[in-house]
Parts: sequence; C-alpha cells; structure tokens
Amino acid sequence: MRSKTKTFTNFSRARYSQSFCLRPDNEEQLTDYLAHNPQKNILVRGSGLCYNDSCFNTDGFIIDSERLNHFIDFNPETGIVICQGGVPLKDLFFVHPDFIPPVLPGTVHATVAGGIAHDVHGKNNHLEGSFGHHLLEFDLLIGSKKIHCSRNENSELFHATIAGLGLTGIITRATLRLKKAPRFVQTKHKQFESLQSLTEYMVTEGTHHDYQVAWLDLLNPVPRAIFSVADYCEPFDDKQFKIHSIPKIPFSLIRPWSIKLFNQLFFNHKKGQEKLTLEQFNNPLDKLMHWNRLYGPKGLVQFQAVFSTEHAPNTLDRLIQLMRRHKATPTLTVLKLFTQSGEGLLSFCKPGFTLAVDFIHNAQAKQAISAMNQLITELNGRVYLAKDYFLNEEQYHKMYEKHEHFSQVLKRHACIMNSDLANRLGIKK
Repeated sequence: MRSKTKTFTNFSRARYSQSFCLRPDNEEQLTDYLAHNPQKNILVRGSGLCYNDSCFNTDGFIIDSERLNHFIDFNPETGIVICQGGVPLKDLFFVHPDFIPPVLPGTVHATVAGGIAHDVHGKNNHLEGSFGHHLLEFDLLIGSKKIHCSRNENSELFHATIAGLGLTGIITRATLRLKKAPRFVQTKHKQFESLQSLTEYMVTEGTHHDYQVAWLDLLNPVPRAIFSVADYCEPFDDKQFKIHSIPKIPFSLIRPWSIKLFNQLFFNHKKGQEKLTLEQFNNPLDKLMHWNRLYGPKGLVQFQAVFSTEHAPNTLDRLIQLMRRHKATPTLTVLKLFTQSGEGLLSFCKPGFTLAVDFIHNAQAKQAISAMNQLITELNGRVYLAKDYFLNEEQYHKMYEKHEHFSQVLKRHACIMNSDLANRLGIKK
C-alpha cells in the first residue's frame, strides 16, 4: 500500500489541490488502515473526471481507489453484476457480450462508485433514468464500519449515497443490473435553425428513440443545432475505434476562430444517418485521450443546468444572451432531455432540458456562469454538482430541496468524508 503527498487536478484542469494520498491494494488493507488510523477529513477519489472541486480535499486525506477495481460475480440470466467501486464503466462492456451499462455519461472512464456518487446520466434518461435507478445494493464503509445498503436495508443511507458526492462513505462493492442490448446503433441526424423547433421535436419525436442528443453552435449569430437519435441495431463490421492522445501543451489551441471553423466543418459534413458502435455515438470524445489539454494550462470550465421544458426556448435564449453579454466563449454545447428524476437526495436529474456548455477558462466565463447560475436559481432549475465551480450556499439550498435531509443523514451516521465542494456549499453544517 503506497502513500504520499500528491498534487491533484480534475478533468477541467482549471484548479489544482494538494492532499495526502493513500492507495490501498485491496479492501482488507483499506479497512485495517482506517481501523488503526481514524481520520476525520477523508475523500475517496476514483478517476477524478468531474469538472469541479467535488474530487478535491485540499490539505486533507485522499483514498485512491485505482486498485479496488475487481469483478466479484455476474449472473447472465439476470444481468446482475457485483464489482468493486473502482471498476471503470468501460470494463462493464467486458462482462458479457450481450450486456451493456444501461446508463453511460460522457466518458466511459469514470468509475462505478463515481457514477453512483454523482448519479450520472446519459442520452437515454427518457427510457433508463439515471445511474442510481440500476443500482441494487452496495457496501458502504464509514470509518472502519461496513454497512450494507439497499432500498430495503439502510435505505436512508442508500438514497443519500446516490448523488451523495462521496460524502457518506466509501463504496467498496456495488451490485448493478446491466441491460441486455446490442452495442451497435443506427443513428439519424437532423439540423435545426430554430431552438423552438428543436425543443418541440426532442419532446415529441426524440423520446421514441433509444438515445437522443443535440449539439449546439452558440458562436453562430443565430444559434443552430444538429439533433441526433440512435436506436439499437444488429452488429456490423465496424472500423476500429482508434484512440489518439493529446500531449501537454504550454498554450491553448482553443480560440473563438478555431471553434467557429470546427463548427462550420461539423455542420457542413455531418451525414444524415450512419451506423456506429454505442461508444462511437455516446462517447465520441473518448477517442481523443486528454482532449482537455487543448485548452492549455488554464484548462476549461463548464456550466450544466436543468430547467423546465415549459418556455425552454426562452430560457435557452436568456442563457445565450448572458454568455454574449459577458463575452464568454462557449466551445462545446450539448442539450439533452430528462423525463425522470433521480433517486438520490441530491440527484441532479429532474424532468426538463439540460444544457451543458464548455467555456474557455477566463474572467468572462466566470462572470457569465455566475449570472447563469442565478438565472437557473430564479427559474427553480438545478445546477449539476459534478460540474459546478461558482454556486453559493444560498443557491444550493434553493436548488436542492432535500439538502437539509442530506446533511442530517451525514450527522446521524457520523460520516467523516469531506471535499472542497462540501466546504464551499456548507453541506456538512
């Protein structure tokens, strides 16, 4: 078991944090260490792929779950898999050729425990909900005490741990139900020049497909979109999903002019329909490892919020106007539709549209996102706690109506986990 002081970053590479880090080789080492070295300021860290400070515990104690990544059992009759919390989502594809993860976020490199801790969602919320819907049970380590949690056993901890930001305890093992489905999809793409038409189409037609998503060009004078749907199809001879890697770059390659050029090429050359592997459709950026390095040493920042489908075009227009008023540069913009709420006390998902926007990291982006956060607060929407850097405690309380219940659970069970995000939003008060 290795331990040392380390400097960490997150996926956005916008901030850095230093903590004492322990990397246990197995569950026994972890349990034994915590039993003999009680800590009051711990955070378990998976792949560190969140965009904000929920994976930081500055000057505290980090447990690296990299080696807690083994499969325990799988039942091909039911699709139920038991694995350790550090298993990457991509490894779930290797369990059985007939089964896939029912919910996939933007990257398959996140861990199972990370997926639970942020109740991640994908492009199929209208059919499969969020990650927590497919979680059956798990073992939770609070200090040196192991607690088995499910909807019927220790249910309060179960629903607090889903989207609980890793603050309830360490998920050592989890039991999930995989989905029996092909890993190939038939996709169709349609361009829209009107946000009104796009949102109406997503609500009426998009929900008839297995997956749906829209990619928006907000640098165009009139915002435009490519809307994509995908449905499972029979296997085909696919080209190898080639992986490329971006080296560390001492400056940013992302500029307004380069994004405009990329969008122009993307919109002009997108095929009307095509067959893809599920990973090619759902995780296109995974073929470009370390693509965040394109933003240079300052990294990027992201805004993601969910808001009501009612008056959605007007909400989108108001958000876009705030970006332009503050002269922020939106680079990658994605719009999805939720119809199902998450099961966690702090789950992000609830019915509505969710807009995710990557920005060049500068003062203008910070000002724009702060203004957008306030607008979402006033509209009774929600900002995603896996992406947020700029929410304040008051906004968090208004967005997450079960925040008091969550804090009470932490106190009642003497949860010792902590993070920079928890400190910023006063979650453990």
